[in-house]
Amino acid sequence: MKQILPSKYYLNHADELFDFVAKQCGSLLSGEHKNYLQGISALSEDARCLLIRCLARKPHFIKLSSLNYEEINDINSAVDELQHNDYLRLASHHDWPQLSQTLTKPQLISSLVDAPIKIKSSTQKAELVDHAQQYVSGKEAHLSSLLSSVVVKRRGDLIEYIFFLFFGDIRNRFQQFAMRDLGVMKTRKEAKNVARFEHIAEAQSAFELQKRRRDFSLNPSELKEQTADYLVGCNAIGHSAKETFDRLLLNVGNQLIDSNADKAIALWKMSNEPAATEKWVRESYKRFDRNELDATLLKMREADLSPRTKVFIEDFYARKYQAKRTSIFTDMLRETSYIIPLDEAFTNDVEDGVIAHYRKSGIEAYFTENKFWRVLFALTFWDLLFGPQQTQFSEFDRLPTQLKNNTFYRLQAEQIEQCLALFSGNSLSDKKALLSKLTQNSVIHYGKSNGIFNWSPGLLDSIRLAVTHDIAPALAMVLRRMAKNYANTKDGYPDLMVIESRQLRFEEIKAPGDVLRPNQLVSINRLRSAGIKVNLTQVEWATNPEQTYAVVDIETTGGRRGGNAITEIAVVQVRNQKVVSEWSTLVNPQRHIPSNITRLTGIDNAMVARAPVFAEIADQLEQQLEGAIFVAHNVGFDYGFIKAAYESINRPFKKPKFCTVSNSRKSFPGLKSYSLGALTEHFDIDLVSHHRALSDAKATADLLRLIQETRQKYSVA
Repeated sequence: MKQILPSKYYLNHADELFDFVAKQCGSLLSGEHKNYLQGISALSEDARCLLIRCLARKPHFIKLSSLNYEEINDINSAVDELQHNDYLRLASHHDWPQLSQTLTKPQLISSLVDAPIKIKSSTQKAELVDHAQQYVSGKEAHLSSLLSSVVVKRRGDLIEYIFFLFFGDIRNRFQQFAMRDLGVMKTRKEAKNVARFEHIAEAQSAFELQKRRRDFSLNPSELKEQTADYLVGCNAIGHSAKETFDRLLLNVGNQLIDSNADKAIALWKMSNEPAATEKWVRESYKRFDRNELDATLLKMREADLSPRTKVFIEDFYARKYQAKRTSIFTDMLRETSYIIPLDEAFTNDVEDGVIAHYRKSGIEAYFTENKFWRVLFALTFWDLLFGPQQTQFSEFDRLPTQLKNNTFYRLQAEQIEQCLALFSGNSLSDKKALLSKLTQNSVIHYGKSNGIFNWSPGLLDSIRLAVTHDIAPALAMVLRRMAKNYANTKDGYPDLMVIESRQLRFEEIKAPGDVLRPNQLVSINRLRSAGIKVNLTQVEWATNPEQTYAVVDIETTGGRRGGNAITEIAVVQVRNQKVVSEWSTLVNPQRHIPSNITRLTGIDNAMVARAPVFAEIADQLEQQLEGAIFVAHNVGFDYGFIKAAYESINRPFKKPKFCTVSNSRKSFPGLKSYSLGALTEHFDIDLVSHHRALSDAKATADLLRLIQETRQKYSVA
């Protein structure tokens, strides 16, 4: 059922926001900010409604004709009141250069209707803006008429700062209230909301740096020198300001490197961003005294750096100063434990392909990656992270404050160690106690917004297996490290958990062309240091003769998924280039079949009247596709309809796909057409009843075999 928001929900949300800022952030407000808020409370309800509507909109300029809201009784009076109290003003001649850049092409063309220049629909917007600024600026009457139809928000810095105190950044996030109320966005409502800054200097520092970063991102080439000079003399106060400061140093340095390398390197050296460190080290090695850099790097190797920076420094020093020929990442990739052949249909589903490969051999395999560790982390420390004693800056800040500020372990070390004590033993009773605690937290808190992971069925399946395989103490070592430095330990974990011959290991999967990222190397080493076995598995693209290909064709009531449905499905299974089974069925689409579709397919309403609906054949179809690669001619069409049909009965659908259209283009370049009819004629493939599902599926299966033969021939050559 569609949820309807109250008519004055914008005003209600503004009152909620302003009340929080006034009560919780009073020490962060100047007198001017307090007067601004008091002035709003003195406005009439219509004026307050209109002001909040305007503030919630991102554009600086607002057309009066767009101010049409049902909850406001008298728009004109509200506009006049807001102008009188300096919350809005009419646009002026001084606004025209900026206003003209915000107009649409039709609006710009309209403003140039009397200009002595030729305007075409193909004229670029930038050129229209130039014309408008040159021509219209001199036409007082014309410009005055245009300006009088636009209002401008006044004292923008004041309200922007007030919003910033609530949301934590300067992006206009007012729409989040509506998203919350509509159920689109989950928020954390259990904890108490507190001010995100302790002192006004901290808040103002973070606010100013975010504005600088926004301005620079809009015009980096013109503002690079000005922003660089500001950063050199800037004193970033507090965690939020320092984060923005570090990123801005990196970005400004990137912009300056070609024109002023010395200044760019100086900025990068000031930043704690790992990417900035990597850049200044590389550039210094190319441009300056390498012996001096040698001494600097030796000191950095002993310093307490982020894991990514530490890996980079060690790797760079070994290759540049110790004559090591390959990087740490190359060395690790060369230690590949397994090589697994997969069909290229798994290009976008490599992990799924490896899991299927293992399971066919009777080996258990589960996709884990980062979610395994984040779920384990959150459920282990749930009460410490989300308990009623915890605070948050606002319900929209989903990640706990102590993780965001990296203070979790420092503030709650004793309680964290008490939680980790559950992992200390490997007896059956120890494992049961640990699993009981994790399960209890999962059941009690299922579905709650947490900012660490998304809930889903089977969340604890792989965790239960890990705990029962005597690695609980090792898990505790990893969780402790995450608690101490969540920002640098929350990702990069291996893709799979594999259990073979009762032995558990994790695996990082790499397809051809994949690289090992620094955070992955750090995470793999972290697990190994804890005593957990981690292997690297390399995938090679190959045609596996034992792989089943399910060649699918469908007929439908129309070409687009919206409003159309399946009338017939056929599946031809191919293995080792031989057809091993055929299956087909008519499907009642539960809607009318148009006459033009009947002429094309021969399927009419009478034929499907007593046919099963999709829900009745869904299980049979799933059996036909189980463990197979989904093949079709223009696979997106058939796959999309079938996926939508499963979703309509609340069942997920995901299969690796192989398209005989795109692969025919690769295998048989230069043909005039790659339609199924044209290809079957070119290769003399039987196509008895074109546009009937089974006939088309058989023909596509023959085409698949030709493609596979061609691929095998070239791979051998």
